[in-house]
Amino acid sequence: MTTQIKISVIIPNLHSPIVDKTIESVLTQETDLPFEIIVVGMDKWGLVEKYPQVNYIQTARPEGAAKARNIGIREAKGEWLFFIDSDCIAQQGWLEALFNATANGYLVVGGGVKSPSEPFWLVVCNLSMFYGELASQQEKERKFYPTLNLAVHREVVEHVGFMNEDLPRGQDIEWTARMTQAGYKLLFKPTAAIEHHPPRQDLKTLREYVRKSGYYMIDVRHTYPQIFNTPKILKKPIVWQLFGPFIAAWITLKIILQTKEVRQNLRIIPFIYLQKLSWCRGAAQRLRDGNEGEVQPAYTVSHSKIDE
Repeated sequence: MTTQIKISVIIPNLHSPIVDKTIESVLTQETDLPFEIIVVGMDKWGLVEKYPQVNYIQTARPEGAAKARNIGIREAKGEWLFFIDSDCIAQQGWLEALFNATANGYLVVGGGVKSPSEPFWLVVCNLSMFYGELASQQEKERKFYPTLNLAVHREVVEHVGFMNEDLPRGQDIEWTARMTQAGYKLLFKPTAAIEHHPPRQDLKTLREYVRKSGYYMIDVRHTYPQIFNTPKILKKPIVWQLFGPFIAAWITLKIILQTKEVRQNLRIIPFIYLQKLSWCRGAAQRLRDGNEGEVQPAYTVSHSKIDE
């Protein structure tokens, strides 16, 4: 008798040099929960093929992370969809902790992020971008969450639809904000931890990545102002141009106060400020371009549609 799959672990991959470590970290989880692993994308290193137990869906061309995850959702057999990125290493107990957090009725749960202590720019990236999701932060309910470490019940996707493939950045934040708008509560469970190894290893690359995030995320923030607490005045590019340095300084101060890892490594602070300033400049550029507008959510799907 075949055990029914409870959890589908979905990994979008675009030539990650450590995707094998991601797969290994999931396969070696100490759990009795029946799960499958689905990897979607391209793998020029041939790392995924080493694991015959993995359902590898190779795409004909490079696809965005949102489309790769949507392909994985359609292929998934599990009641629960667990998302982890191909530059992340699941810590021991990750799968059990994420699943156990759903016991109190939560249908969306985000896990904690750990950062290696080196190299320096990797630490800067993690502490500037994922300070709110660090495994050292307190358990609490959230209104949005990134998909590098996220559990979503199938029912939620049936209600709110797939990820928005038209968004170049911030698809996961828009998706989970849509879940909050639909009435779902999202729990942050820091003990369900992954270690994040992003490929951005120098200041120039990191700042450009963050600038593009600001460019596209400003539309998401204005689409869900009640979730992001975004005032209408921030739709004016002149506000971001004039007050961007002050906004960046305020956010940096909040990060310092909320994040012990930053307080323990003070030399990171100027670089966190530069990341936040890059985000503000990206937002200003988007608004100057005049293409801002409400983000159109992905269409709602039925259960049968997901299973196609």
